Amino acid sequence: MSDLLKNLNEVQRQAVLHRNGPVVVFAGAGSGKTRIITTRIAYLIETGVLPWEILAVTFTNKAAEEMRHRSLALAPETKRSTITTFHSASARWLREFAGELGYEPNFSIYDDQDVTRALKHIIKLVMPKGEIPALVGEMKTFLHYVKTAGVFVNEIDDFATQNPLRVPTGGVQIYKLYQEFLAQSNAMDFNDLLLNVLLLLRRNERVKSILGNRYQYIMVDEFQDTNRTQFEIIQHLAERHRNLMVVGDDDQSIYSWRGATPSNIIDFDRTYPDASRIALEENYRCTGNIVAAASKLVANNKKRAAKTLFTNAPAGDPIEVHLEVDGEMEAYWIAEEIWAARNKYDYENVAIFYRTNSQSRSLEEALLRRRIPYTIYGSLEFYERMEIKDLLAYLRLIANPSDDVSFLRIYNVPTRGLGDKALETLQKFATSQSVSLWKAADLTLADPQQKGSPKLKYLVDLLKALREEILANPLNEAVKTVLEAVEYPEYLKKKYPDQYADKMDNIQELAAGIIEFENKNPGTTLANWIETVSLVREDAKGKESKGVSMMTLHMAKGLEFPRVFIAGVEDGLLPHRNSLEDPASLEEERRLLYVGITRAKSKVSLTLAKRRRNFNNEMAHPPSRFLLEIPAEYMELSLKAQEVLRPEDTPVQLTYVYDSTDEGDIEEGSNVYHPTYGRGTVQGFDVHLGARKAVVNFRDFGYRKIRPSQLQIRGSHD
Repeated sequence: MSDLLKNLNEVQRQAVLHRNGPVVVFAGAGSGKTRIITTRIAYLIETGVLPWEILAVTFTNKAAEEMRHRSLALAPETKRSTITTFHSASARWLREFAGELGYEPNFSIYDDQDVTRALKHIIKLVMPKGEIPALVGEMKTFLHYVKTAGVFVNEIDDFATQNPLRVPTGGVQIYKLYQEFLAQSNAMDFNDLLLNVLLLLRRNERVKSILGNRYQYIMVDEFQDTNRTQFEIIQHLAERHRNLMVVGDDDQSIYSWRGATPSNIIDFDRTYPDASRIALEENYRCTGNIVAAASKLVANNKKRAAKTLFTNAPAGDPIEVHLEVDGEMEAYWIAEEIWAARNKYDYENVAIFYRTNSQSRSLEEALLRRRIPYTIYGSLEFYERMEIKDLLAYLRLIANPSDDVSFLRIYNVPTRGLGDKALETLQKFATSQSVSLWKAADLTLADPQQKGSPKLKYLVDLLKALREEILANPLNEAVKTVLEAVEYPEYLKKKYPDQYADKMDNIQELAAGIIEFENKNPGTTLANWIETVSLVREDAKGKESKGVSMMTLHMAKGLEFPRVFIAGVEDGLLPHRNSLEDPASLEEERRLLYVGITRAKSKVSLTLAKRRRNFNNEMAHPPSRFLLEIPAEYMELSLKAQEVLRPEDTPVQLTYVYDSTDEGDIEEGSNVYHPTYGRGTVQGFDVHLGARKAVVNFRDFGYRKIRPSQLQIRGSHD
């Protein structure tokens, strides 16, 4: 037996040894799919296949680099095999055959900004009175859809007739003009790299013959993520030799919004009726309880290939489910758990996943308070996001009219026709008078000798009115007041139509943070809150670059960590509110949670909150319906979680450290815990500034008046 096969199990060995004809390999989470691809490449070479006759494609540069590295470790000759991404392979082939399409080999590849500029130019010609930023976003989405669906420009008229709801106003004409523009510019966008290769393979027999003969063995990783265009490319390339191996897991298909078509792998045997089917079902990553819980969860999906993930690893810890009173306490609990277990799980071995980027705000602040280093992947830190910085600039300027940096940021945001030349004149005048920009603008408008523009007057009047209203009203109204006064949501919708929902979620989270701060600090001021945020941001600048990994569940795919927390496991968040009425979307949300759970090697905690803030309102999300699909024997529920998810169960022994409480649970004599003041005993109640407060005698801080919702009843073992 070849040494290459010694460390494989029987099913993995079967996949590596498969020689001729199509084969689909369903590789469950943690079952070693990269191992079988790289080992098969090395084994084919060892048994006489020429290295350059092997093509292996995957989706990301990181995954391709990992595959190349592991292949080289097995067989140095694999450096002559083509192991790459779909887009890199397509770019290479198009450089070779550019002339067949009328392109020069040195064609440009347009990135997102280049595409934006091109579309702005074209849309102005076609729809000069339209809202250009909004139309650009709409056309980008449309072009991505038709190109990943394999719809060529000569087919767009028929497509529009058959799918009128898929085509925005002007879409057909803009698609045609855009493709003409690219051709004249000797340029392609990223979708064209695939579409033009498909065009060659469909129409040019010479190119198809060359490429088809070149690759005798083709392997495709993460096949569940392929779109229609990619699948057809692979079909054409494999047509001559038919030695096609596709590897993937339909249970991990979470990118339908990018055009991914999980039916490509589920229904592979319809395209290739003679295809062999191999299922890698043994998980080598996770403990037994994690594998069993994830398998039972995803088995509720109806559109999936039949398979059952299993492991021979010990059962390990059950899936921990923890319910908190609100999102802030949920974040605090996660941070405390990470800190308490820091000797068992190094920070670098811990990950926090969440469904939406807006959830990171409370988590970041909780980690910073505990001085736990963290890194956010795939997104900016909360207070560095554009929309948050814009609103912070308004609020900082309201609190401090001399803040020139903030004035400069909001000067023309949202767009109000104030240009750079007017700003330069204003800055010179401010310098000459030794005053702030706001003051300079005010003086300019008051001086009959100066020519203050109506647009500048509008800005100054707006800022004055905002300052008067915000400082005279409760702090919790501040964000809403700014949004309405400057029509910021409308600005976002026009300029960032495809990101609008995410940006508004972030803004709602900012408002929730202000409200939470005000609840903890009655009678506080806007300046107090800004000072606190500034300190949080400064702490974030000084933190280490490594530490706990934070990311959305979509970013987590392909990664693994010993310790995983998944926050916000509630209906409306996970599954997301946009998916609740669509069965296909709901199944993808279930796969998303499955992916998150199976990233963990040793321990998983699923957290949820009874309520979360939405501006000045509290929203109560029910526990995720997915939690009810995981059998009780694989889970360990905190007391509050038991009351909600397993109300018929009576716990014999509490397994939690601290569990948040409703206000009604706190009474005189209760032993309680507070995240700042520590342990104490409730002595009575009082009403302070209109709010009911518990009078608590803390062991280390003496008497304090605290909102009952911020207290926790101590666990039974304390």
